[in-house]
Amino acid sequence: MVKEIIIHVIQYYLILTFVLTVVSVLRMYRIRFRAGAAKYGKARKTRLAEEHRLRQFPIYTMEEIKSRKSRGAVRVTFFPADGVERGKVAIVCPGGGYDHLVEKYEGYPIAAKLNEMGINAFVLEYRVGRHCSYHAPMHDLARAVSYITEHQEEFNVDMKDYAIVGFSAGGNMAGIFGSEEYGYEHYGVARPGALLMGYPWTNVNHWFEHPYWNIWVGLMGVWLSERGNFWMFRLHHFNRENRDSICVQKWITKNFPPVYMFAGGNDILVPSGAHTDVLEKALKEYEGPYKYEKFFGVPHGVGLGVHTKAEHWLETAVEFWQEQIAK
Repeated sequence: MVKEIIIHVIQYYLILTFVLTVVSVLRMYRIRFRAGAAKYGKARKTRLAEEHRLRQFPIYTMEEIKSRKSRGAVRVTFFPADGVERGKVAIVCPGGGYDHLVEKYEGYPIAAKLNEMGINAFVLEYRVGRHCSYHAPMHDLARAVSYITEHQEEFNVDMKDYAIVGFSAGGNMAGIFGSEEYGYEHYGVARPGALLMGYPWTNVNHWFEHPYWNIWVGLMGVWLSERGNFWMFRLHHFNRENRDSICVQKWITKNFPPVYMFAGGNDILVPSGAHTDVLEKALKEYEGPYKYEKFFGVPHGVGLGVHTKAEHWLETAVEFWQEQIAK
């Protein structure tokens, strides 16, 4: 009798949590479609193209692409701000779990909004999926920083105290780039003035250190983490040391750049309790400047967060960045 009750309880638990998970995922995509403001980003891109001001270009030379063909997948789209002389620069890194890129929601609309605030934006399309390899996205980001810095007169921009804006896996990439061990210092480029991160995927390999009541959410997290690790390291680099190299909280030091980050209270892909909360703890330990906002009811992948409680996060993030520059 007791055994049968336990079996029924487990069955009801699995069915109920599965249904809740499916509903949450469908809700996430429905909200993202509205909140991501894809049409807004596309309109800005189209306008710049019509004015012959939009520029898309590779950042690797033909020789470099010939030596490693995957570099041919990397490009940058430049969104110049209107009427700004030598304006500040933000490099935008869309997410996608190192499997694909969602620049439609987390790239072009962000650049368009930054332009409204007088900030020049560069959307980086870095190596993902079959083009990805050991820290290749971080290498692409470093190369973009170098390229833009070398051509800042041509672009009429000022790379001093530049910001990196990253979402989900792009937030992971931005966080790792902020480290001395695997980031800006490793590549010999200038330290970012700030990292502005939306629902960053930071604690990639430690899901079971933060157990969840919903087993399906846990399994989904493990799948996403292992998929990202596979593309990043493949089987021949798939060890604990390498996997830990993309866990941002492990690489925080006193020289880590100022951080703004936000998370959604309804994020089932990158739950704040396992990611941004963990990163906040590390930032507190080193007493570096940061601002952390958590928005009730907001899911993963909202980008600008239009018509959600996170709608004005980018304005707050830019204000934080400018305050750090002024210090």
